[in-house]
Amino acid sequence: MACTLSACGGASMWPFGEDEVRTRGPAGSTEYVCDKDRKFYVLIQDSGNTVWLALPDRELSLEKGEAAGQYGNGITKLVIEGDTAQLDDGYKHDFNNCQVSAPAKK
Repeated sequence: MACTLSACGGASMWPFGEDEVRTRGPAGSTEYVCDKDRKFYVLIQDSGNTVWLALPDRELSLEKGEAAGQYGNGITKLVIEGDTAQLDDGYKHDFNNCQVSAPAKK
């Protein structure tokens, strides 16, 4: 029986270590703070073709969309415009009015 990432409790593709994601994000990432003090971290990779997105309960990779600043995976959609971001996580939809906080420190 095949095991998918959502079904495997210990599986994570996040390349930086669990503690960094939960407390401050990986080095070089950008922290976004949204309404209700919700946070997520974004690390742009592959010359802007991919982003790693760290949410409070999961991490995932998003591919560059056709429009500038758009990334997605068919479920989650992230749009970055300057110091603001719109995130539809395809699940809770608790990420509204997101603003850049500060780059994560190493």
